Amino acid sequence: MKNILARGGIEFLAVILGISGSLWIDDWSSYKNDRKKEIETFSRLSIALKEDNILFEGALKKNARMVFVLDELINDFENLTKDSLSRYIEEIQYYTRINPHISDYETLKSTGQLYTIMDFDILQEVIDLYDNKYSTIKHWMNEDRRAIFLQDEYFLKNYSMKPTEHWSTIKDLEKDYVRLKNDEIFFNYLVLLFNVKNSMNRDWTKLNGTIIDLKEKIDSKIS
Repeated sequence: MKNILARGGIEFLAVILGISGSLWIDDWSSYKNDRKKEIETFSRLSIALKEDNILFEGALKKNARMVFVLDELINDFENLTKDSLSRYIEEIQYYTRINPHISDYETLKSTGQLYTIMDFDILQEVIDLYDNKYSTIKHWMNEDRRAIFLQDEYFLKNYSMKPTEHWSTIKDLEKDYVRLKNDEIFFNYLVLLFNVKNSMNRDWTKLNGTIIDLKEKIDSKIS
């Protein structure tokens, strides 16, 4: 009788251990699968952020050039040669654009794969970046476009313009130079555009720093 009970106890224990082992294997397999998906998610976000960082570096460099040109027009107009002035007037009509890589984020979010990220702090930062902070991109592109449109409209109504390789400039600077130099409305448009592009530079530089910091945190989870 004791042997039967002992054998039954051993068999029961074996069943329990078998179930526990099976559950442990299932848990481990599930963890490995989740971790694989998390790494894939991190990798896709890292690539997208790297591409956006490159876009920002290029856009900020061009925009910094515009800030310099506008500062020259506002503060050193009288010392500019007519050739420089003609070139500068063409340059200040350029829009600053960025088309960020958000498709990967949107796909990850819509499929639910984004939520395989186990680090809640990083997950929050990713969502905040794309859903909130990236809105400053569109905001300043719209403000830039509006300021340039107002300036261009004023040029077309009040000055003779000629086409250039990229845009347009004053047709006859010999005739319009003095008038342009004393044009307060033109000066006010320069100040408006300077403020817009300077603010764009400030906010986009900050956003680019956020992108770089987040990418570093994500990359630390991949390696």
